[in-house]
Amino acid sequence: EKVMSVLSEDQEMNAAIEKARGSLDGFWKSFETPGANESDFALKVAIQGNGATEHFWLTRIKREGDKLSGLISNEPQSVKSVKMGQGYDFTSDMISDWTFKRNGKLVGNETMRVLLPRMPEEQAAVYRQMYETP
Repeated sequence: EKVMSVLSEDQEMNAAIEKARGSLDGFWKSFETPGANESDFALKVAIQGNGATEHFWLTRIKREGDKLSGLISNEPQSVKSVKMGQGYDFTSDMISDWTFKRNGKLVGNETMRVLLPRMPEEQAAVYRQMYETP
């Protein structure tokens, strides 16, 4: 999957990150007691390195009090201090988005929604079909 670069000043993306952070309690509620039809919980985390900030999806999330960890689930593009499949400890202030599946459809993933109008329409249509609420 091609990574889309976004400037840190991008107002739409920053608003999506704030929306995701503002709804994080709903993610944690489903994460802690998932419904029979809820799975594939992931958090997007901002990691800095090589003079850049890159946002990675982490899966296999573990939450023990304030201690958070997960596995890096995409290939690094600019931050080379981590690698795909690596365990990573992070803090809640590093979270930039969240997602999980309900009935096979994506819930959350606010940052991708910002990118949809910036993609070729055919590609965006494929992603829209993945969402519970497009």
